[in-house]
Amino acid sequence: MSLEVRPQMENGFFAEIYGADLTQCDDGQFDEIRQAHLRHGVIVIRDQALSPDQQIAFSQRFGPLSIHVLEEQLLVGYPEILLVTNKKENGRYLGIPDLGRQWHTDQSYQETPALGSLLYALEVPGDGSGDTHFADMTAAYEALPQGERERLDGLQAEHRYDHKHENFELSDNQVDRLPGVLHPLIRTHPETGRKALYLGVQLVKRIVGLSPDDSTETLERLYAHCTQPTFVHRHKWRKGDLVFWDNRCTMHAAQPYDDQRVTRHMHRTTVVGERPF
Repeated sequence: MSLEVRPQMENGFFAEIYGADLTQCDDGQFDEIRQAHLRHGVIVIRDQALSPDQQIAFSQRFGPLSIHVLEEQLLVGYPEILLVTNKKENGRYLGIPDLGRQWHTDQSYQETPALGSLLYALEVPGDGSGDTHFADMTAAYEALPQGERERLDGLQAEHRYDHKHENFELSDNQVDRLPGVLHPLIRTHPETGRKALYLGVQLVKRIVGLSPDDSTETLERLYAHCTQPTFVHRHKWRKGDLVFWDNRCTMHAAQPYDDQRVTRHMHRTTVVGERPF
């Protein structure tokens, strides 16, 4: 049966997919999903019921999975799954309740950042909070004036993961394993060939070759540009959603929720990508 794909923005960015059962996804349906992911940048596959093994198996069809540096926030027995949750056990959070509150693209601090991330919602806040915003970084790049694109093309930015979370911080060992890396400020998608801005508020430390003031001014201006409403879709989560975003051409930011009063419990798998160019 063919899937129903519903783009959510006028330019086609972000699409909802109905009619998929990822526990028995044949090659034809998988190819439809893969093409939708490339076409729309972010897809949400609605109404899924996935075990950890099933989520891992589906995710691995897109490529090898990464093991996140935050070992204590991984699902026991399933190191491929990062827990995005405010659930506690013995007074300690089982995962990360405040992951990704600033605009970013996943694991850009690594030599080979994430191709895509798949976040599966097992429990969502009953009050409607805890949305995620997604930014179309291809459209944002293409909307820049030609002179600005020419000025930025060829520049590099330093990406490094060294910030603290609200409820925990990296160990010295984890910091040592993440020395930082340089990536193009404008990257080319290896499958579509389209260019996109490649940024992250806390992860991008500077633009190489610019003075500190010029680097800060340029980054602030670019963040203001690419997070305009015309480039952003706000996803309101439902239980059973599997959201799959392309880290090569999008940014995202999780919105706050009352983690003392409501539950937001999700499993994330992350597909390893290639070095940006």
